Amino acid sequence: MSHQRTLQTIATCKGIGIHSGQSVTMSLRPAPANSGVVFKRIDLPSAPTIEAKPAHIVDVHHATTIGKDGMKVRTIEHLMAAFAGTGLDNVLVELDGEEVPAMDGSAAPFVELIRKVGLKRQMVARTYLKIKERLVVETERSSIQIVPSKRLQVIYTMRFDHPLLGEQSAAFDITREMFAREIASCRTYGFLKDIEELRRRNLGLGGSFDNAIVIGEGGVVNGDLRFRDELVRHKVLDLLGDLYLLGRPILGTVIAHGAGHFLHTRLVREIQRHLDLEHPASVCSGVIERWARPLLQPERSLEVVPS
Repeated sequence: MSHQRTLQTIATCKGIGIHSGQSVTMSLRPAPANSGVVFKRIDLPSAPTIEAKPAHIVDVHHATTIGKDGMKVRTIEHLMAAFAGTGLDNVLVELDGEEVPAMDGSAAPFVELIRKVGLKRQMVARTYLKIKERLVVETERSSIQIVPSKRLQVIYTMRFDHPLLGEQSAAFDITREMFAREIASCRTYGFLKDIEELRRRNLGLGGSFDNAIVIGEGGVVNGDLRFRDELVRHKVLDLLGDLYLLGRPILGTVIAHGAGHFLHTRLVREIQRHLDLEHPASVCSGVIERWARPLLQPERSLEVVPS
């Protein structure tokens, strides 16, 4: 049996919010079983809390923001991805500002913080959200779907409006080890041509060469990429963080084309809406996996997660 897990002790870090530009101190605290991920704004009167769940999504422009009763917590996706990737079920996140610190623009500093303090088992069974039918959300140019599978797999394709980037695709069987090795360190990115518009909208105020990949007409302007396809890997990271708003690890194969937080969170809401349905799958996962399998990296063993 797989058990829920929380932190052994308190972990603390400090950084700049990539959109607000404000310095934020964040503490991760152990939490009781079945409490999930809860954010607490200790900078506000009465220190209000908000649960990380689909009903609380309030903004998905360039980042995922949750809110309740006028209180918000911005840019939670990288931290949520770290929780998903390390298998941390229950945690209280204390912030003295409205935005999760950006650190280096990836989930790796959060993974390291969690590993440093360690996790402990809680004597309550961990439950998994097993997809039973194909669900699709799409726009005119983008789409994302999830189909039944015995494990969490992600196949993600992006076409970038840049002559040197073109199309990037990545496919992974998601395990804790693979997440730490292949995805956690992949950084968020931005284009020089978009910076003025972002700041006009009070976004990206804390963005810098230290917490994002910056891309100009000639390519990346602030050092080497950590992976050749780091940009699309970061989209996988964002997706895993957004999916963890469902409060449980998910079993299914996600296939995304040109998606982002808007479609990620639409899929999350669609899954939430179908949680209690018992209809059979509308498409056989084997059909999807037959054409998707060549994209999956053959050197990685497949890990079946117990349900």
